[in-house]
Parts: sequence; C-alpha cells; structure tokens
Amino acid sequence: MDETSSADDAMSAGSSRPAPEATEAAAKRAFLAALPADADHVVTSLASMDDAWWVAAASVAAVRAGTDWLASDALRVLAFASERTSAFDAEVAQALADAKSASSSSSSLLAWIDADPVRLPRVVLRRKLWHMQWLLSIPLAASKTARTPANVARLADQPLLAHAHELCLAGNARGLRAWIGAHATVARCLFSHRFALLHALLTVGGVPPERLLSLRLLPGTHWPVEDRESGAWVDALEAPPLSSPSAAAMWVDHPVLVQALADRGAALPPVSPPSPPVALWDWYAMVMNELESDWGLVDAALALANAGVHLGLQPLSAAAHELAFLHELVYHMDATSWRIQTLRAASAQALVARVAQQPWPPAHVAAALHEQVVPFLQLGTYADAARFRHRSPSAWGVHMSLMVREAVPLARALDLSDAMLARPWLHASDQHRLVLALLATSEAADPLGFQRYTSLLQHVSSPAPAPRAMAPFTAVLGRALALHADDLDATRVCEQATLLSPAQLQQSVEDVHVLVQLAHTLAQLGVAHAPRYYWGDTHAEHAHTTMHALVRHALRARGSERSTLMRMLARLAPFLATNAPAASHGPGALWLGLPTSCVRIFFRELLLAREPVLFNELVSALPSDPACAPVAQQMTARDAEALVLETARAWMDQAPTCDPLHGSLQRAREMLEAAPHTPRVEKELSFLALLARLHEHGAGSALTPQQVRATPRKLDLFARVLALHAEAYRAPHIRALADACSEAPGDDVHVCAMLAEAAAASNDLRAARDQCEQIVKRMPSLSRTEHAAAWDVAWRTCLQLAKHPQWPEPRSRAVLLGHALALAPPAYIPTVLQALTALPPHTAAPLPPRRAERHTLARLLSRTPATSTTPQHRTAQLFDSVAAHHAPQAARVARSLFSHLGGGWWSEERAAPS
Repeated sequence: MDETSSADDAMSAGSSRPAPEATEAAAKRAFLAALPADADHVVTSLASMDDAWWVAAASVAAVRAGTDWLASDALRVLAFASERTSAFDAEVAQALADAKSASSSSSSLLAWIDADPVRLPRVVLRRKLWHMQWLLSIPLAASKTARTPANVARLADQPLLAHAHELCLAGNARGLRAWIGAHATVARCLFSHRFALLHALLTVGGVPPERLLSLRLLPGTHWPVEDRESGAWVDALEAPPLSSPSAAAMWVDHPVLVQALADRGAALPPVSPPSPPVALWDWYAMVMNELESDWGLVDAALALANAGVHLGLQPLSAAAHELAFLHELVYHMDATSWRIQTLRAASAQALVARVAQQPWPPAHVAAALHEQVVPFLQLGTYADAARFRHRSPSAWGVHMSLMVREAVPLARALDLSDAMLARPWLHASDQHRLVLALLATSEAADPLGFQRYTSLLQHVSSPAPAPRAMAPFTAVLGRALALHADDLDATRVCEQATLLSPAQLQQSVEDVHVLVQLAHTLAQLGVAHAPRYYWGDTHAEHAHTTMHALVRHALRARGSERSTLMRMLARLAPFLATNAPAASHGPGALWLGLPTSCVRIFFRELLLAREPVLFNELVSALPSDPACAPVAQQMTARDAEALVLETARAWMDQAPTCDPLHGSLQRAREMLEAAPHTPRVEKELSFLALLARLHEHGAGSALTPQQVRATPRKLDLFARVLALHAEAYRAPHIRALADACSEAPGDDVHVCAMLAEAAAASNDLRAARDQCEQIVKRMPSLSRTEHAAAWDVAWRTCLQLAKHPQWPEPRSRAVLLGHALALAPPAYIPTVLQALTALPPHTAAPLPPRRAERHTLARLLSRTPATSTTPQHRTAQLFDSVAAHHAPQAARVARSLFSHLGGGWWSEERAAPS
C-alpha cells in the first residue's frame, strides 16, 4: 500500500464525523503531493488536520517517503500521530479485558471488532504506529544520528518474531538487544522463542558468545537459586509504569488480539513457541556441540562454555575443559580436522587410518580391517569405547569405509571399499548405503574411476533400463547435490539412508547405476564428468553443457564429422527420456537419463558452429538409422525447420545493422540457404533480401533487423527510403526494393503513388505523370471492394499531382484530372470537377469539332437528364452519366465547367475569319 492509498484508506475508515470541508481536503492532497518532506514540515502540516486517523495514516506515509530522515525525526512524527489517536489504546485494552472474561476470548474480541467497520483498520493502523516506533529503537541504539531504515514501514507489517529472526540471521546482536528492550510487549512476545533466536545468533549469525555475554543476552541463573533465569530477557518482561505513555501499548501483540486479526486476514497467526530445554545447561551443551561438530567453530564453542560457567552453569565445567584441550589441538597442534568425536575416538581413527595407509593390496587391507580391527574395536579398550559399544560388525564396516574415504585418496578409498564389499562382511542394506554415499561424494571421471564405480555396483545392483523416473531418495540426494555439491558429506548420506526400506535402497542404487552408465558413455564420447555431475542436474544445465562440448569435440575430427556425430547420437539415444511427461522437463524435475531438450541443443550447436550442411545431412539420415529412432522422434523435418528459423532469427536479431556483409546476417543467410526452401524459409530469405535492399538504399544504416521485423507495414520502410533520399525514385533498383516491401496485391498502387509523390517533390513532373499512368493501367485489374484503399490512393494521387503548380502547360493537368475523375468514387466527383473548373479554356485534347460540340453543349445545358443510351459525343455521355447517377451538385458544377469552356470556344470562333 503506497502513501496516498494509506492516507485515503484512513479517511474512509476514519471517524464517523461528516466529510471535511473542501479546504481541509485540499490541504490533505497538498500534504500527500509534497512528500517527501522534512519532519518539521510534516509535524506542522499534520497539526492543522482535524481527522486524527488521517493524521496517523499520513504520518506512516511521511516516514515511508522520508528515506533520508534521521530516526529521531521519524520517531518524533510517529509519536505525534500516536498521541493524536492515543484514546483508542484504552478502548482496545478494555475490549481485550472484556474478551478475557468471556467464554471464548477470540470470539468475543472478534465480535467487538466486527461491531464497527472502522475498528479493524484502526487496530491495524494503531499497531503499525507502535511497531514503527519500536523498530526505530534499533538504529537509535547504534547511533543517535542514525538514518531511518528505508523499509521501516514494511518491517512494521511483519510479526515481531519474524523481525527478530532477521536480526539474528544478520548477526545484529545489538539490534536484538534494542528490540527486546523497546517495550515489554516485544520482550513478552519473544521470550518463549529466546533459545531459538540465540541459537541463530551463535550459528548462522556468527556472533561471538563474548558479545552476547556483554549484552546480557545469554541466559544465566540467580545465585543461589539455580533454576531461576536471569539476564536481559527477564529484565525486559517487566511492564512499564502506568504513568509512561507506552504503558497503554500492552495490548498491541497480545495473543488473543493477534489471533483475532489473523482470523480477519489482517495479521499472521501467532507462532507456537518451541518446547524449552529441560535445563539451561542442556541448551548450552546442544549449541556447543553444534558449533563444534557441524560448524567447526571450536573457539566459539569454548567461549560459549566459559560464558555458561561465568553465568553460574557449573555442569558445563567439564565440557569447557574438554573444549579447551581440543582448542589447543586444533589451533596450536595442526590437528585442524579434529573434532570432539575425533578426540574421543582417537584410537579407533588412528588405527583405521594407519591400516588404510599401508601399501598393501586392497584385499589384504580389507582383510586386516575385517579380521583384526573390528574385533579389537569390539573389545572396547580404546578411548571412546562407550560410544561404539553396541555397533555390529556390519555397521563398523560402513563406518570404517567412510573413515578410509577420509584418510586416503579417492582412488585408493574406492579400491578398499570394493574389497570390503567383496567379503562376507556387510549386510545388504549397509552395502547399498555405502555405495550411495561413495558415489554421491566421488568426483573421479577417468577410465579407471568408472571401472571402480562399475565394480562397486556389481556387488549391489544389476543394470536397470533407462530412462525412468528417479526414486524419491535419489531425487532428494540429487537436489542436495545441485545446491551443496561441495558440502555433501558421505557420512550424512549414510545417516539419511538409514531411514529407507531395503526396497527403496535397491531402487536408489539402480538409479545410480543408470547414472554411472550415462556418465561413462559420455566420457567415452569425449566429455568426462563424474556421475554426481548428472545426478544433481535438476535444471538440465549440465546435460545441455555436455551437448555443446560433444558437438565441439566431434567437429574437431575433420573429415569424419558426420560419422562421429551419428555415432554419438546412436550412443545417446538409449538414454533419452522420450517417455518422460512434459512436467518432468521443467525446473527442478529429476528424470533418469538425458532430457529430450538435449537433442535440440545438440543440433542447435551445429548451426551455431556454422555447419548447416552437416545439420541437414544428420537430420536426413536419422530416420534411416534404427539406433537413432529416439533422436529422430525429437528432430523431425518440421522440428529441424523450426530450429533453423529460430537460430537464423536469433542471428538476425543480434545484428546492429542491415548490412548483408555483417557476420550475423551472413550466418543467418548461410543457414537458410542450406535448409530446404520451404515457404517459411523462403519468407526469411525474402526478409534478408529486404534488409539488403534497405542497406543498399541507405535506410538500413539507421535501422536494425529487429526494428525492420517489428515494422507492421513494410511499405513504411519504402516510404522511409524515399523520404531520406530525394533522388531515390530515380534509382535503378528502387522497384526491387518496392517489390521486397510489398505484401498485398494492391501494394504496387501504393508504391506508384509514393514514387509519384517523390518525383513531384523533386519537380520531376514527367516521372510523376508516368507513375500515375501506371496506376491507371493497374486499377482495372483490382476490385473496388477488395482493394478500396488502393482505389482511394489512385484517384487522390492523380488529383494531387494535377494540382501541382509547376505544370508547364495545362494539357497534362487536364489528363490527370480526367484520370482522377475516372477513378474517384461518386461521392468525390464534385471535388474533381471543382478542380477542372480552374483549368483555362482549350485545355482538353483532342477537341471535337467546335460546331458539333457547341450543339452538344447547348442540348445538354437546356435539357433534363437524357434517357438515350447512345449520346452523340463523349462529353455528352459523361455529363449524362454525372447528371443521372450522381449528385445534382456535380451536374451544376459540370454545367458551369462546360459553359466556361463553351464560352471560350464561341468567342474564339467568332473572332476567327469565316
């Protein structure tokens, strides 16, 4: 909601008084129009307004617009608005108190809100005023000269808890401290969520525990009562004194009110608080463990333990001592990869690493781990015996295989895991989990790597048909690989896989087997990537990139490009997801194999590589090769034509000029000329010819192909050429340009009209008259109804050219007017005849004998319209037609015209000798 709408809504939801006078309404509009304005002007302007609720809404709009205000100025404006509507706080508080005593608090409060239609918007606006004032305490806590946040109005619409989460995620501990201290309502709203907020500050926010300790945000205990919490959270819960203006705001985020507003869609429903920890030191231990094990922040975990001890949580003393020693190991003894688990299991890890690093054959190492290390670990004489006391040999095998994966290079780890799977050691489910974890975190893409992958899969899977939909767990791992490919941990994959049934594990392993086969095939074709590269390809980006690389690799084989490309398509055909539903090809879809869009990308790359001939040969050869049948289904002749047209148009659109020698246009032409000349291809070739003609006549320098294509009427381009070059109508190839711009049967009439106009503008009246003659010859072949526009242009062109003032003699003008009279529709014949009256006598040619003409004129001028169908002379026939079929005005004009002409002839005849 913008500032104006906010203020207008406040007016509509304001007091029940009559509408303000016109002057106040004008003042309100002037105030809104003046935003943004300085705070003093805003306060002064608002003080003159009588409508308190309009003032409240306008203050919100002013603060939102005042992005360069100081926070203190914004707070002053909001406090002024709050004071104007402060009486409403007591009304809401009383309604809330009455609702608490009712059987259903929420229903009672809703009934109060619904009783008056203005109460709901007033409650929302009043809450927003309080929220904005509290939000401004955050920047003011950092600096008294802090600026108002640009999004303070939007933040005021968020729940208090949501904003607290944002502060924690941003690591703004001082802001959180100011937020809970802004008002007791805020503290009470956040108190039950304090552990989650502190957890976010310590983990995602990255705030050192010492900082939280100095701000008193970490919970402690009151001595000597250990179960009583202390800290800023507890202190902020105390309600303000009744004398304080903020004491009236205790209703603002009361759960009953928030739920009632949520029921009316005016607020988000309150979030249920999480269960508190059993004891404070339990929460400290949980966060310390996460900081140390998940985030690797040993120093932060140690600082948190020391802070807990300082605050009276004595059970943390042992953990503090342990973390202090680990801190020494990590930061001073070069044991950077050690964690608490590493420390407690030092003997087991050292034993597994020592055995795995021996230069023995893999089978020998696997035997040693199975027959020697496992029994020793089951004795429980190592440092962390209590933790692993109940592990089975199979679980130990998975655990040690993952430890081996971390202790030795990948190739060595895969060989050792293969040897471990070959022994009668691991259960089937543990084998599946181990293989999934290893392949999800392995990056080897060399031939030996694929041999190791295949060897691992031989223990747990048989080849499955491809393509098909991914199993749910395979899809989950695929999305995890797409988002966090470098952070995916094999141990975590194993832990997640423990929740699956044996059938689900088997299906996921078969999926991975298909991915390995696909990656191996593509590696053999020249593009090597690990299976996880295609496993996490949720948007088909990797598959499309691979198609680009395959085509480039094939084109390097000069002389055998076609055979190489056909071999590639035959090898890829079994992996095409031709049966996948359309939705599975969208973003986020996971489908085993290659998406069908890869076929289009493959062939498009050929066009981009300027290999249109090779493109056509492949498209033609696909239907005859059974091995390429899936590819042929995706690249038919129609698909190929559409791809050629799309690519050619893309090249054209990239060209900044219409110059046919430009690289992009040359590529488009090569592509189209090599393709079968279908009507659509011919149309694009004609378009290229048009671009060339435009460039030849100089119009293409100011136009791009994209602009030419966007021109709805191509004759406008022809007109542009004639307008740019005065002598263009004389150009020898101007007709070729006109033909390229013509799109309809009657366009040649428009072309002649344009050429005539251009010639007339250059005073070349002969050329202009020639164009009119061509128009007259063309018109009988055009229907008046179907080509009305062409007929209209024809007679108007003749008429306008006849009116040209530079005609050397009137005979040509009379001829053009005669053409206009013959072509004009009946309604416009008076217009043409009017122009004829301006001609001097003796203009018409050839002239009939004067005596006969005089006789005819006398007969015409003294009679009613004749009924004879065979008048004596052509002039009489014209006049009869005009008088019988057209307007009487035309007849009167004709009589006047011929009287003028006849009078001239009569005078001349009398002057001549008899």
